[in-house]
Parts: sequence; structure tokens; C-alpha cells
Amino acid sequence: MNFISKLFAKSPADLLAKGDRCMESDSYFDARTYYEDGLQRNSAGELETVFRERIATANLRLAERNLYEAEFAHAHGDFAKAIDHLELVKSLTHDQAVREKASLLLREYAENDNPQEEPTAASSCNSCGGSSGCAPSESDNVSHSLPLSEYYELLIQQLPADQRQRYAELGEDFACAFIAASHDDHQGALTALEKCFDVVPRDIYSYEKGKLLHRLGNDRDAEQQLRTAIKLNSRNALAWLNLALVLREGNRFQDAVTVIDTMVSEQIMTEEALLLRADIFEVTGDHESAVNQYVELLQTPYARPAAEKLYGVLQEIGRPGDAAVIFKKYLNKSCH
Repeated sequence: MNFISKLFAKSPADLLAKGDRCMESDSYFDARTYYEDGLQRNSAGELETVFRERIATANLRLAERNLYEAEFAHAHGDFAKAIDHLELVKSLTHDQAVREKASLLLREYAENDNPQEEPTAASSCNSCGGSSGCAPSESDNVSHSLPLSEYYELLIQQLPADQRQRYAELGEDFACAFIAASHDDHQGALTALEKCFDVVPRDIYSYEKGKLLHRLGNDRDAEQQLRTAIKLNSRNALAWLNLALVLREGNRFQDAVTVIDTMVSEQIMTEEALLLRADIFEVTGDHESAVNQYVELLQTPYARPAAEKLYGVLQEIGRPGDAAVIFKKYLNKSCH
């Protein structure tokens, strides 16, 4: 996480927005850190419920990731690491289903593990971005609980349907780069990705490289790669959205709005684009436009995130009555 950026994020609303953007990029640990900082600075208490729900959601995502990590470690012979991940799952979340699955796996691993079985040579997730790349598993024909291919399949489920099919066909080397990025090993992921240059569709290669460069703090080259991805495939929705996010993060609000307007007119991830436009209205002080945009989104599948943002804006501009109505109708529910 960029310490300087965090230092100047003074208001709870700003920290909430930063945490939300980290959640969008699957950086759950960073998101939780922003939410916890925002909760501490939220002296007035108006966003306390929102922050606590966000922290719980980030912890749940971290717990789910640790479940996958545990199954992957166990499948490749690292039993101690698998147990560590499962214990961490139980400390992260109160979600009953996730905790029960962790408990079941703990019992299963304790009962069935065979210590003399030689660990396979398959690369762990942590090594996927290493200099040697990700070696094919020597035991793909063995029934493991979570082979690398299945782990990758789980990760890409979060992608839009059209992109998910494309990503499913990119092969193991690319999967290693993708997994490394999901573990926040961005430099390792970049090294692994560059080895896939000749076999990955160019718009996906440029998009993934742009995303990694942004996470490494190189926004100038990140923007260039994302624009290249769009030029190569104007329907690559992920490239459009991440370009808008990079521009917004760099406080280039008008450039970001130009991208967003194109997304809306071309019907590319329209609700996500409108949510980001409302965020820009809010951060630039155009609260009335932000309120109107968030209200419009209440009629979409993005009603809850829009309501959470709307609640904060209404509190900030001195409309607690309206904020209370939004809270009661959209937010007064458990996050699980």
C-alpha cells in the first residue's frame, strides 16, 4: 500500500472509497486496512456501521482465499501450511458456512494425511511468479482436492462471462501469472506474464500488464498499456474500467469522466461506470450530482454499494433524515 497516499486520505469517506477500489481489484488486505483506518477516524460515528460491514466483508474474502490456499497447499503436500491457512480462516470470519468448511477440512487432513507421501514438484502459488515460472504438475493424473487448474478456475469466476471464457483457454503459464497477481506478488506476476507474450491475446496481455504496472506504482506505463488493450479490442470491458480507475486514482478526473462517458454510451459495464462517475462527483465536491447519480443506481443490481455511498454523502451535506431513510431501506441488513 502506498503510505503517502494513505497519509493524505484524511476523511472517512475518502478512506471508504479507497477501500472499495481495493476490493474491486481483489486487494482485500489493503481494503481492510483502509476500512479500519476509516473506522478509527470516523469520530462522528455516522459511517461506523458501513465500515464494520466492509471490514467483515473484506475478512470474509480473505477467509475464502485462505480456504483455497489451504486446499492448494494440501494438494501439493505442504500439510503444515494447509493447517495454518485453515486456522487463519477461523480467526478471520464469523461466517458459519466458511468456518464449518474450515473445521471439516482440519478434521479430514488430520485423519487422512499420509506424511510419507512425497510432495509433488508442482509450483506453489507463491512460486508462480518466480524466475523459473510455474512448472506443470507431475501429478495431474492424481485426484487432488485443488490442482492448479482448478484454483485458477476459481479465481477467474469473478470475471465477466465473456472474458471468463477467454481466460479459461490461456494455459498454465498464464494461470501462474494470474495466480501470482492474486497473491499481490505483482513483480513476479509481471515477469511470468511477459513470458506469455507470444501465446496470450494481445488485448488481454496489455490489460493484465497495465493492471500490474498500476499496482507497482507505474501509472504512466499502466495507462499506455490499458489504452493499447482498448485499441486492440474495444469491447474489453475490464480494460475500460481499469483505465477509468487509474485516471481517477491519479486525480485526472476529467480524463476519467471522458472514459466513463464512452463506457456508458457503448454500454460497457454501465453500472460500474456510473458508480465511478458518482464517486468523482463526490470527491470533486459536486454533491448534488453525486446524490442524483447514486439515487439512479438504487434501481440497479448495484443498489447496495450505491446506497452505502449515498448514505455517506447525505450525512456529509447535512441531510441526516434522508440518510436514515436510505439506511433503513437498503443498509440495515447483515452483510452475511
